[in-house]
Amino acid sequence: MLRLFLFLGLLCPLFAGAQGLSGHLDGHITEAGGRGLEGVSIVELSGRFSAFSEADGHYSLDLPQGEYTLIVRSLSHEEQRRVVALSPDSPFLTLDFVLQPSTTALQEVEVLGRKETSYKSDYSFVGTKTAARLIDVPQSISTVTKELMEDRQALRLTEVVKNVAGVTQYSHYDDLTIRGFRNGYESGFRLLNGLRSGFSYGNSFTQTPLTVNLERVEILKGPGAALYGDINPGGTVNMVTKKPLDVARQALSFSTGSFNTLRATADLTGPLNDQKTLLYRFNAGFEKSNTFRAVNDTRSLMAAPTVTFLPTDKTTVNAELVYTHIDGYLDRGLPIRGGDLYALPQSFTLSQPSDYFRTSTYYLNASLNHKFTNWLSFNASYLDFTYHEDLSEHRTLNTYADAPANTVMNLRYFDRRAEEYTKNLAAYFVLNRSTGPVAHKVVAGVDYIRFNTDPQSTMFEARQKVVNGVTSSLTFDLKKPLYEIQDPTKYVRRPLPQFFTDYINSVYHTTGVYVQDQLDVTERLGLLLGVRYELFADERDYGDGKQNIRQRQLLPRAGLTYALRDNLKYFASYSAGFRPLKPEYIRFPERYGRATAFDPETSYQLETGLKGEFFNKGLLATVATYQIVKRNQLVNTGSLTPEGAPVYRQNGQARSRGAELELAGNILPNLSLNASYAFNHSEVLEADLAVENGQPLANAPRHSAGLWTKYTFLTPALRGLGVAVGGNHVSRRRTENQVANTTTGELYWAYWPAYTVLDAALFYTTGKFNFHLNVNNVLDQYYFVGGYDFFRASPGAPRNFLATLGYTF
Repeated sequence: MLRLFLFLGLLCPLFAGAQGLSGHLDGHITEAGGRGLEGVSIVELSGRFSAFSEADGHYSLDLPQGEYTLIVRSLSHEEQRRVVALSPDSPFLTLDFVLQPSTTALQEVEVLGRKETSYKSDYSFVGTKTAARLIDVPQSISTVTKELMEDRQALRLTEVVKNVAGVTQYSHYDDLTIRGFRNGYESGFRLLNGLRSGFSYGNSFTQTPLTVNLERVEILKGPGAALYGDINPGGTVNMVTKKPLDVARQALSFSTGSFNTLRATADLTGPLNDQKTLLYRFNAGFEKSNTFRAVNDTRSLMAAPTVTFLPTDKTTVNAELVYTHIDGYLDRGLPIRGGDLYALPQSFTLSQPSDYFRTSTYYLNASLNHKFTNWLSFNASYLDFTYHEDLSEHRTLNTYADAPANTVMNLRYFDRRAEEYTKNLAAYFVLNRSTGPVAHKVVAGVDYIRFNTDPQSTMFEARQKVVNGVTSSLTFDLKKPLYEIQDPTKYVRRPLPQFFTDYINSVYHTTGVYVQDQLDVTERLGLLLGVRYELFADERDYGDGKQNIRQRQLLPRAGLTYALRDNLKYFASYSAGFRPLKPEYIRFPERYGRATAFDPETSYQLETGLKGEFFNKGLLATVATYQIVKRNQLVNTGSLTPEGAPVYRQNGQARSRGAELELAGNILPNLSLNASYAFNHSEVLEADLAVENGQPLANAPRHSAGLWTKYTFLTPALRGLGVAVGGNHVSRRRTENQVANTTTGELYWAYWPAYTVLDAALFYTTGKFNFHLNVNNVLDQYYFVGGYDFFRASPGAPRNFLATLGYTF
């Protein structure tokens, strides 16, 4: 990390000397009544030159002489475009803009596209279910915009989180650590436009979502249960999809890079009629890559058409249909040979050439916003999500055949066909009224979520094979690996395990009723009060008739903001969390290694800090401290029952305390920044396994930091050229399960080593063409992003590059 900052220091004189300009433009940006508008962006069409208006609406822009199309954009006003020419006869011009209010920019449900082009997002819906400036929400919210994802060439969600304070990878799946707590598999799910998706829950957590159609990724830090129900205490990940724009824009890109990677994307949007009451957007992407993991070729395809209909100035309807297909291998991670983390290359795998992992996801997302009056609106959203998989894999049985030497692994073979369904319906009213001097924004609504699996799902498991009449165990020699096309007809089929029967009989549903009030008590003081009542139940026939295992919880939330200055706010909040358990863990705990029923997980967070907007509102800064306590934490031991079901333990209490700093936006019009640092001290306080008491939470680093900064040169000689540098640091992390000493067989806690990875990029834009060259892991570090134990480690990619040619029209 020190090398990175030294490099930036050396670049500063170069930046300072690159400001010689031959033209100047200034003026005022006002609304119709003449009041100056602060923080409005004025951007040259190519994006190379931009500025923000000051408190009185004044702006100033230096740029070379020539002809330009200027775009003025504001969250709450209509966009304006002007053509201007700077010449030797007129090198200095004054140009004023008068903006008209936008009637659709701050809709209560996000159905229109974002026009800003920055690392900073001006607003979010995830914190309050209504459009709110991030500075006004009394809880930390981190945002990664599509511009940052494009500059980093991030195709998958796991590549995005390196830009978020306090968020790291738990493993190589769609599996994260947020403020010390795991967020993936049974301990978290991903929201899509504020609705629960099938991503990162059940089997689908092994497949990381693609970013092709994402406008931004938001993380609401701490429990969001008062709004969204059963949420992991570390935070909630919300993926916001791209919505149609009322102006025509088209972009194509083609990429090639390391590991025989080929990629293409398309983003097309605009109006379908002259009245601009029917808008469309179409996103598509394809990637073929061998990946850095051996025998793990992958082909990914996504198509995402979206339509927005505005029948009146009071009603907006949006619908999107998204299809994703990924054909590759299920990468179970890197086995550790003989206790040596670096004994095998990062590419080493247990997968066989005949293995495959084919997944398809389909979802329909529709939303409606209707304004009855200027103070009352109704909002409804629906998400129908399907996940389908065809799987054939060789994977570890989580034991070594030659323990404690640990060089030969016992394997299991899976052939699985499964389908999962997640459905959401959300409806709520928003009421804006005042009682005396106090202004209220009240949200009252109900959510219904249903998850079930296809009862025709099935699987074939084997741990032995018969060759020439001789039965032997499936094993894999880490010293003499053998990769060949396998014949499963020689494998000994095991009975369908009870845990899979439990899985295919799964039908869970939950209803949440909630109310929230955002109060402007004074010009400086704001309060947020909310409560949700969650009703979780299942529909299962346990052999003695249908019974519902009900789990109920009241989930309060409270917060305040106080404006210390116009651009700086103090905030404090309390939020409760709750995660119901799968009913079979309560009804039949013995199937999962416990004599008594498991208990639902509960949690809370206390948080306080400062949020500020600086550099003419171009940069958002957040400083926060927090404490999170989680009770009844469910932990996968990594062991299996004789039937093959996972064995769990449940810790009584775990605590996480920490502090975060995050910066996102523009320091200068041509200097973009995303920087973060997080300190987290986590501790298991009441462990079910005595030796875990006092240990940090699994895969929870004490220190993590990230940086990405992009500079675009303004001098005529270097016009269109830009450079970016960045990196990530993650300190050491404890394994989820104990590992065995290769000499004595004694169990101990192992740690994934700390790592620092440096990245860089070069950009060039000329006319409608742009060129990117991204180099990741410049120093070619061998590192681990996380993992569970020595059977399933998650290595990071070695040095790699991706070159992209883009065209906009």
